[in-house]
Amino acid sequence: MVSFNRVVLAGNLTRDPELRSTQEGVPVANFSIAVNRVRSKREAVDFFNVSCWRELGERVANYMKKGDPIVVEGHLQYRTWQTPDGTKRSTVEVVANQVQFLSRSGDPQQQPEAPAFVNEAPAETPGAGGWGLAAKQQAVASENG
Repeated sequence: MVSFNRVVLAGNLTRDPELRSTQEGVPVANFSIAVNRVRSKREAVDFFNVSCWRELGERVANYMKKGDPIVVEGHLQYRTWQTPDGTKRSTVEVVANQVQFLSRSGDPQQQPEAPAFVNEAPAETPGAGGWGLAAKQQAVASENG
């Protein structure tokens, strides 16, 4: 059976990205975007929560703010958890592996201090060894051989 989980969204940030770190010190930025959807003569807006890990998250948090246009590429992730009062909660969010910063006109920004296209996400999710572990293993392999 073939599985495919990829999403591409273009919209505007609804709030400033929030940068935090996990207990292991891995940075993650969370934000949401509004995406306009044209329905015949009417427009509707969809809102999506997005998370960006490691360097990608740091760059988004450093260069983007509420209202800025952005293109996000990644995959959907379903999470469940239990609140302290015992209520079960769930959410579907976009885990970004690429972002493109856009100017207000919709064109990629050409400012050297703000990279227009960022592709820094890990190939694996943070809980499964993640990008840092793979980089360490690659460094050790190149030293040994």
